[in-house]
Amino acid sequence: MKVYHQLGFRYNWNIDSLNNGVGDGVIFSPVNIEAEKIQRETLSLRQSSFLDPQVYLLSDAKPTLTSYPYYPGNIKIDFNTDDLTEYNKRLAELCINFQLECDFQYVVIPNRYYEEMPSKFYELSLENFVYPFLEYKNLKGIDKPFLLSIIVKQVMIEDENKRNELLNWLTGLPEIVGVYIIFENRFTSKQIKDFEYLKNVLAFIQVLKNNEMEVHIGYSNTESFVYSAAMPDSITIGSYENLRSFKISRFENSENGGMRGPNARLYSSRLLQWVDYNYIQAMKSLVANYLDYFDDSEYKPLMFDLGVDREKDYKWHFTKPEPYKHYFKIYTEQVKALPNDQQSRIDSLLSQIDSALSNFSVIKRTVRLDENSDDSHLAIWLNALQAFRIGI
Repeated sequence: MKVYHQLGFRYNWNIDSLNNGVGDGVIFSPVNIEAEKIQRETLSLRQSSFLDPQVYLLSDAKPTLTSYPYYPGNIKIDFNTDDLTEYNKRLAELCINFQLECDFQYVVIPNRYYEEMPSKFYELSLENFVYPFLEYKNLKGIDKPFLLSIIVKQVMIEDENKRNELLNWLTGLPEIVGVYIIFENRFTSKQIKDFEYLKNVLAFIQVLKNNEMEVHIGYSNTESFVYSAAMPDSITIGSYENLRSFKISRFENSENGGMRGPNARLYSSRLLQWVDYNYIQAMKSLVANYLDYFDDSEYKPLMFDLGVDREKDYKWHFTKPEPYKHYFKIYTEQVKALPNDQQSRIDSLLSQIDSALSNFSVIKRTVRLDENSDDSHLAIWLNALQAFRIGI
């Protein structure tokens, strides 16, 4: 299973980590990086990565997107939904050509974003994106593999009929090698704590894999640890939370000034959780050997003020790179160490969740944690995996 960096704001942190051997490639983000900058990246990076075209909004998109030749506003001023019928072939040609010129690992077919899924969603997706892209592929004899980008809304996972309808549609597209899936949901907790949702996502991925399709999961937080049980081809790691959970607001051309930044958090593979730094400070005072719960990395001595040449009193802040680079390294090592055999992988996942629950039981004897730093997600993850194992 590959690990791609989901690029976004301050994407240089990801590139630095990739250059240090962390991860397999990146997913380029047009709203954060101009087209010319991607074209100047090394060939080896581009060939091991792919582009999320981000044609989610036909208008009111962020300015960086205008640097891409396939951006709808560059094809026609005031491009709107009705224009797709007339210009879908031109969009496909420009979008494919850009990806070919960059020599990405895959060509990705984009898809529109809908707040509410229209009744003709599949028909519109075929007419406006899938058919024009595949027609140009065949016309030019392009042999590079094609992925279809699809945003899977929560209702499409929770409703069995909608889930089966989506699966039937995806598995009936023989000219694509797989899908670039983005699961969009409305959960307010930082970790997903919904048994049925997790179980259904696992079953959804499994069906795609049973149909010999590649499955690449974007915008994933540590629930991708659970999703790995269904043997996807790749998952992603992202720095800020809006790169680990999809929100359309990230692509809208609007200002969000005055918003309060989140508290800094640190990922622990031994807890399978991102822990608020305030609780790390409490653990330092109240938990014996508290450092053992946090993985070793080249960033740990700085964050925990260790060593003779340490920087005193590390100032935890969500804009500092160390917690994210630590996460990139530790989480990538954790998922890369999972067995390749599915049953053995599930056993390993269950064992690691049990271990994390045991570690939390020690911490909670003296430190109170809120629901976004505690173990309240772990029993649900364990149960979802047990149910999935019975079903496969």
